[in-house]
Amino acid sequence: MNFLIKRKDLFQSLQSISSVFSKTNRSRLNCFILKVENKNVLKIKASYLDLYIKTTLKVFTKQKGQAAVPAKLLMDILKHIPEQQLKINQINFNKIRITSGKGNYDISILNYELFPKDKNIKKKPVCVLNKRTFLKIIDNTLFAVGKDDLRPVMNGVCFEINKKKCMFVATNNKILAKYSLDKINTKTNIKFIIPKNTFLVLKKSFNQKTNDIKIKYNKNKIYFFFNKKVVGTSLIKGDFPIYEKLIPKYNKKNKLIINLKELKASIKRIHLFSNKTDNRINFSLSKQKAIIYAENKESTNKAYEELLCEYFGANLDISFNYKDLIEVLTNFKCEEIEIKLQQISSPVLIKPIDSVETETIFRLIVPLT
Repeated sequence: MNFLIKRKDLFQSLQSISSVFSKTNRSRLNCFILKVENKNVLKIKASYLDLYIKTTLKVFTKQKGQAAVPAKLLMDILKHIPEQQLKINQINFNKIRITSGKGNYDISILNYELFPKDKNIKKKPVCVLNKRTFLKIIDNTLFAVGKDDLRPVMNGVCFEINKKKCMFVATNNKILAKYSLDKINTKTNIKFIIPKNTFLVLKKSFNQKTNDIKIKYNKNKIYFFFNKKVVGTSLIKGDFPIYEKLIPKYNKKNKLIINLKELKASIKRIHLFSNKTDNRINFSLSKQKAIIYAENKESTNKAYEELLCEYFGANLDISFNYKDLIEVLTNFKCEEIEIKLQQISSPVLIKPIDSVETETIFRLIVPLT
């Protein structure tokens, strides 16, 4: 392996795919796979467990080959080398050398055969999403993803896509988030569960040039193509919970309409006086007034506020966990929300008042009993 490349080009490419590495795992297997082929192309791959990112860039090739280079050391040395053209070549079976105007830097490499080999992805894209839509899916679902080793299907976002409608759902048993689109560029019906970490890596990998994200998948894996990058990961096996059964019919017309910003501010103030064991926030709702309150019986601290809102329906007292409630209210892009309630033990539905015609956003939260 022997090629020439500008320091900035290589460093930025490595940086754009380094988000795949876990910050808590400093394994020596955290490597960039550098592969030089014909036609002056350098392919770079970073992987962690079942997730990987690949990118390509142009170089001046002198000799083809490939090597597994420790990620941290390579990034650190490139960070401190002044801007210039670098020569990178493999000097023997276990070392590469970076040559700059001021010196040589020899790095021990690993056997690239230790790392999984790529398979050719010949299938056509099953759907295409633009970056704005993809970020909306992330913002409206990821906060509700569970963390359950016994039920791994809860640890990802369920994609259910057909020609008429597309639904993206996540739940952790305490809260549920659903984002739906009426129209999408697809010609097939698909359903799969994508791990949470994949979305975190994708979001960090997008940049200003990112436009469309093409999606391909097979029985076990899914691939995302954008900006000369490929992100691949294993799908979560199993059946996603039948979430429709969790949604009450809301026969009772108990409905609260309130300004989102003011509600979140009240919740954060009242929370300071709640019991820290269950972070309980209480609501007392009636046609005359709506009150939010909390009490810590151990310290005898308590607080309440009267909410400026519209409430329709029967008198109702209901309680929520503070952290769950704040998470459910996260990333709404609206001024007012509508909250539908049935009874004190039934899940509560929250949705924005104003939304785009082609999309539907709602969240469920289970009250405390």
